[in-house]
Amino acid sequence: MVTIIVENGGRRELFTFAENTVTIGRAEDNDLRIGSRFVSQHHCRVEPSAEGGFKLLDMGSQNGTRVNGADTSQARLRPGDLIEIGPTRLWFQTAPEEVTASLQNEETTQAGEEDVVISARSSPGISGKLRESLSALCVEFRKNYGDERGLAELEEAVVDTTKRIFPRPAFQRSMQARRLVEVLRSIATATDLNKALGMVMDAAVEMTDSERGFLVLREESGQWKVRTGRNFDHETIKGAEHKISRNIAEQVARTGKAMYSVNAVSDPRFQAFDSVNELKLRSVICLPLGVQGRVIGTLYLDNRFKDAAYSEAEIGLLEAFADHAALALENARLYEQNLRNEGALSRRTKEVEELAQVLDQRMTKATLENVEDPKPLTREGLKHNYSQIVGESPAVIEMLRLLDRVIDSDLPVLVVGESGTGKELVAQAIHVNSPRRGRTFVKENCAAIPESLLESELFGYKKGAFTGANSDRKGLFEEAHQGTIFLDEIGEMSMDMQSKLLRVLQNGEIRPVGGREVMRVDVRLITASNRDLRQMVKDNRFREDLFFRLNVVCVEAPPLRTRLEDLPLLVDTFTARIAEKTKAERKSVDPLALRYLLSYHWPGNIRELQNEIQRAVALSGAVITVDDLSREIIENRNVPQDSSGAAGGLKDLVKLATHQKEREIILRTLEESDWKKSIAARKLHISRPTLDQKIRAFGLGPYVDRGRQS
Repeated sequence: MVTIIVENGGRRELFTFAENTVTIGRAEDNDLRIGSRFVSQHHCRVEPSAEGGFKLLDMGSQNGTRVNGADTSQARLRPGDLIEIGPTRLWFQTAPEEVTASLQNEETTQAGEEDVVISARSSPGISGKLRESLSALCVEFRKNYGDERGLAELEEAVVDTTKRIFPRPAFQRSMQARRLVEVLRSIATATDLNKALGMVMDAAVEMTDSERGFLVLREESGQWKVRTGRNFDHETIKGAEHKISRNIAEQVARTGKAMYSVNAVSDPRFQAFDSVNELKLRSVICLPLGVQGRVIGTLYLDNRFKDAAYSEAEIGLLEAFADHAALALENARLYEQNLRNEGALSRRTKEVEELAQVLDQRMTKATLENVEDPKPLTREGLKHNYSQIVGESPAVIEMLRLLDRVIDSDLPVLVVGESGTGKELVAQAIHVNSPRRGRTFVKENCAAIPESLLESELFGYKKGAFTGANSDRKGLFEEAHQGTIFLDEIGEMSMDMQSKLLRVLQNGEIRPVGGREVMRVDVRLITASNRDLRQMVKDNRFREDLFFRLNVVCVEAPPLRTRLEDLPLLVDTFTARIAEKTKAERKSVDPLALRYLLSYHWPGNIRELQNEIQRAVALSGAVITVDDLSREIIENRNVPQDSSGAAGGLKDLVKLATHQKEREIILRTLEESDWKKSIAARKLHISRPTLDQKIRAFGLGPYVDRGRQS
């Protein structure tokens, strides 16, 4: 609809046109006729713009057209723009306050020199008469009541009249839109998911005058479930799972496109859906609930007693409603999930604190009992020599006892543990203490060799097998015949190579690349991995049959953070080896520096500790002090400032391990909270100042800084 306010010779008139295109000129066939010699027969035209809104086109007029004081052949129009055609001024859609005020009060000024006649062509038939009469009524209401009250009185009169004559009152869509805004505002503030589900369902049923409504949401397992069903009386529908056509709901969820039907039973699209016929469905509409390009559920409405219950207007309204409702439901779901996660984290934190207290009490009691009757867990009684494995902690002793039981056999051994825990040393200990110790020990890292070369490296190749194969070459399995072969990082091996390795384990035969004859080999296989092979089997990234062949005996190399009591012994061993290698005097470690080493979490395990000691020895004087340690160890400490004493006893080590666990929980929570301290504090159920204090105490500041920058 186009509105033009015309001022000519002091007279002002308002013209409203039902069509979106309005022609202006002197000829009788123009929508707006201006009878002036300065106006061409067909002067200009107002029409919709492709970019939205309206534009003005000059139709080759003799005297031209001006918009906001500038000559133009084409210009985009905005409400309030001034159009000048000859002596006549026109405003598009609206006009300055002084012009509209004169229209309301019917003020006029003296006519100009030329008496220009302004007229509009009426719409044909009854529609034109309606618009003329309605325009006159609008002017009367405005004159008598003013702008705001006049419009309100007019709307009330139209609603009262139309609802007695038509199937629905006028302005129902705008009333529905206002209702939609109110409902969405309420839903958006709901944090209880069940409450939000009920609000969405009741609003959808009420706005569309449906008989029933259902919300189908995707569960965490991926299955679709009817979460709620409501009728027009806002009552919960029992057995809602069996009251909808799951075929329709799942098809909408799968395609992401809405479906509706005036009579589903006779609709050819649903002839194959048994549920439609069984439920005798008539009017049905089902829309997807989408969030960020993924469908989280469907909004399903029906009316079993009325055909064509949903008009195009209601469908459009529901589509807008579904988009906002989906976002509100997702926010409510995430809020509840957040509360559950916070509760779980709080319980875990409490459990860790309780376990730490219990452990502290037990270790204190055990320490006192050992003073009276010392029964330490030592290497005494072990059958074999494990001098290359340093450590006296219970975790290490238990590992060595397990090795004692399997070394004399030929069973395959799988060594698991984090990177840097000494898995290769375990494999060497098995070989040098086994009956095969006089034979070859071959080791290979599967992650260090390209997949295309790994087969020839393991099984060898024949001359001419590929480009560069100028002579026969033995593979590692053949070299390790009657000895031991150690394959590290076995989890990095491709599925194809896993099949070939499985064949060797099953029949003890290998075939070199490019060869036709098979060769029998007798080897003991030891493998290692820092990855979770069981989970890889579940994810179909590691063969299950090969896993069971390798995992006959599983030996776990403990991480350094679980055997901190071995750290002083490891430090002594490394400093002694360095002194022996460099032919220099052995350096000692300051007690405070040792406490800093004990407080670090050692993600790189023993390998990281060895590198740290090598670096500290190279940079220090006769004694390794705190100043010689890496920045990471100094900043990530958890030791008291008064640390002039010795490294402490078993009780101190237990406390350090407990603090380390707390540090890991705080670090993980910060990472899950996108390094936002306020969110992390809420999840940990502690205050923000307390969290800041713990971040400083545990040296987590650099982690927070790096996390925020990434």
